[in-house]
Amino acid sequence: MKGGENEMQSFQRDQLWLIQALRAEDIRRANDARRFPAPQSSIRRAIGASIVRLGTRLAGDPTYELARSR
Repeated sequence: MKGGENEMQSFQRDQLWLIQALRAEDIRRANDARRFPAPQSSIRRAIGASIVRLGTRLAGDPTYELARSR
C-alpha cells in the first residue's frame, strides 16, 4: 500500500465513525423524547395567557422617556 491510500482509508474510517456517532445520538434523543413527552398546555391556558398579554398592552402604561440633563 502506498502512503496516500493508507491516509484515505483512515479518513474514511474516521468519517464513518463520526456518521455513526451522530446517528446514535439522534436515536438516543428520539428515544428520550418518546419516553419523556413535553407537557402540553391546555387550550384554556393558552387563550388565558394571550388575553393577559393583550390586556397588558391595552392597559396604557406610560411610556418611559430619558431624563433631561441638568
